[in-house]
Amino acid sequence: MDFFQFASYAERFMIYSVDVNGEVANRLWICLLVGGLCFLIVYIFQAFGLFTIAKRAGYKNKWMAFIPFFNLYYIGVCAQKNKVYGMNAKSFALIPVIFEILLVAGYILYYVAAFSVWDYIDWVQYPYATGIEILVPGTTPLSTMPQSLTWLWWIFLNLNDYVLYWVELVYILLKLLLLTAFFRTYAARQYLLFSIVGALLPLTGILIYSVRNNTGMNYMDYLRRERERNYRMYQQQYGNPYNQNPYNGGYNNGYNGGYNGYGGQGPAQGTSAPDPFDEYGSSDKNSSAGSSGGNSSDGGNGGAGSSNGGGSSSSGGSPFDDFN
Repeated sequence: MDFFQFASYAERFMIYSVDVNGEVANRLWICLLVGGLCFLIVYIFQAFGLFTIAKRAGYKNKWMAFIPFFNLYYIGVCAQKNKVYGMNAKSFALIPVIFEILLVAGYILYYVAAFSVWDYIDWVQYPYATGIEILVPGTTPLSTMPQSLTWLWWIFLNLNDYVLYWVELVYILLKLLLLTAFFRTYAARQYLLFSIVGALLPLTGILIYSVRNNTGMNYMDYLRRERERNYRMYQQQYGNPYNQNPYNGGYNNGYNGGYNGYGGQGPAQGTSAPDPFDEYGSSDKNSSAGSSGGNSSDGGNGGAGSSNGGGSSSSGGSPFDDFN
């Protein structure tokens, strides 16, 4: 397929002109020659690229990498670590192979028809976008064309523009899906760019050769490794805030050191907190004074040492002394 794609590119740069005999020379062979040379270069790169990948991965039937049509199927073989919408890439590759065979057969038929009816083409002057007048085939052949070539004339006029155009469009889409699975396996970072370029342009062989030394992997495994790598980089830069106990290192430290310890300046562990009513008299001191007064009584004189007011008590006082 790449062969005819290169040939079509060469044909776009071909400007037909009338020779000294008043005829338009058939230069399609030049387009096919240029297309063949370009195709051969890219094909060699693709063959050795696929062969190297298959050898590293241990895939069988490496000879398929050098055979037309089989090499497209072998792209799916090398990409079978990934799937195409749930379908194994090796099995999916059979579909674009079928469309490539149809395209190649159609283009061969088109060029056979073109060479057959070339001498019967009625050329028409057509203004090109740059203002240059070029020659294009007319919609009707010359009257000297034999009746037996009528079907070839129809193929020459319609096959390329109306039939092969849509078949090639489907083929490009299928090839894009296949190359997506392949480059997800061997060029995960640039898989989208490589897949689009390889599907639209006949440069698939160059791209495959450029990734021949990469190790194949499942794309989901690649994403998982990337997430882990990014997480490790985040930990190294910012630390892991989830690895600390918020009760030991955060809130609880502030609670123990702030509320219980009043900012770390409170009483040590094992001691009681200060009495908030100390300014009105210590209840501990009053109770201790009362108890000492009661103990000093030998028999029935507990009133003198009671907490209600033994005057002999030396510590503490009633908060209502000012009213006595």
